[in-house]
Amino acid sequence: MHLLRLSVVTLAFLVAIPNMSLSQDGPIVLAHYMPWFSSKPISGDWGWHWKLKNRNPDNRFDGKREIASHYYPLMGPYDSADPDALECHVLLMKMAGIDGVIIDWYGIDDHWDYATNHRNTLAMIKAIKKAGLKYAICYEDQTVGHLMKAGKIKSDEGIRHGEMVLQYLSKNCFSDSSYVKINDRPVLLVFGPQFYDDGEMEDICSTVKPTPLLYALPHLVSRANADGAFGWPPVSGGKEIETEQWTDYLDRLYAPSDKTNRAIATVFPQFHDYYQEGEGRESFGSIASGDGETFEETLKRAWNSNSEIIQIATWNDFGEGTMIEPTLEFGYQFLSSIQKQVQLHDAKKTKFKPDSLKLPIRLYRLQKMETLRQRRDSELKAASELLFAGKWREAGKQIRQLETLD
Repeated sequence: MHLLRLSVVTLAFLVAIPNMSLSQDGPIVLAHYMPWFSSKPISGDWGWHWKLKNRNPDNRFDGKREIASHYYPLMGPYDSADPDALECHVLLMKMAGIDGVIIDWYGIDDHWDYATNHRNTLAMIKAIKKAGLKYAICYEDQTVGHLMKAGKIKSDEGIRHGEMVLQYLSKNCFSDSSYVKINDRPVLLVFGPQFYDDGEMEDICSTVKPTPLLYALPHLVSRANADGAFGWPPVSGGKEIETEQWTDYLDRLYAPSDKTNRAIATVFPQFHDYYQEGEGRESFGSIASGDGETFEETLKRAWNSNSEIIQIATWNDFGEGTMIEPTLEFGYQFLSSIQKQVQLHDAKKTKFKPDSLKLPIRLYRLQKMETLRQRRDSELKAASELLFAGKWREAGKQIRQLETLD
């Protein structure tokens, strides 16, 4: 979970990024992705993010596991280390017209679930590349303070630790052809910065070449001396944020400076966290869905902002209720909206039809039937390869045939 939230009134501090060209027509659409879920069938435990302090997914009510969220994934509670789940996610993105992901990353150190999240990040990158998608990293620098408190690093080693993190990213991610770059510079988001002080993150980034383009939260751009800002659902103070407040936030985010600069655009469906119910602490606040109108409006504004990058916040933060992946409550509504928006502006970008969006989860459910997998694994793999190849009609026929064997 993120420990820092935006304030609705802090956009006066916004410093945005030059509107530099990516190697495609139109904006690149990326979904902010959480790699932190565990399940008992895959990892032996349900993990913090499905449970928080007081939920037990082993309990079932009306056919649903008890999870720490107001919303329920259509594929059921999954494991971020499960190749089937990762495959399902990237296929859903591909069919919706999403270009890739921004992975929420906690570094490579072995503390709390950081090492597990890193392992899952590597697995997700593998799936991303198989689907022909792109990725970027959002670094959670709050981890540095936690590592110090745990005695993992010394109190005077913060800068050196940050340099080591950037060296890892430079060697293993920034050089990857699938990594998102602008004018050959890798794009790096920092959720904050929450640990690093005035200009320190910029100095750390300057230790690698090419130096990444650094994006920070809007009210911390000046403090970080970042190249630009990325938006986030502007909740604060445990209050319900009215439409006029978050639209004003977006207007400020997209307002050109005297140099006609731009920020990373943000799209969100709502904000409805589970912290009060799941941990007994105060909610950050809320933004209503408006039966999908919030998502439609933020998506339209993002597309019209002329930003080079659109970030959807989020793909799967169930604890904060900002997920756009299919759920029992919203179905495929958000992915369908993205698909329509993409096809409206670039019909060649995706030729998938609305019905194709249901196929990855249907295949995932078949993959989780152990007896079927034992008997028909080669056919399940063939259906998967058809989906990755974009042959969704042929894949649909094979999936229907496998479903009759259930």
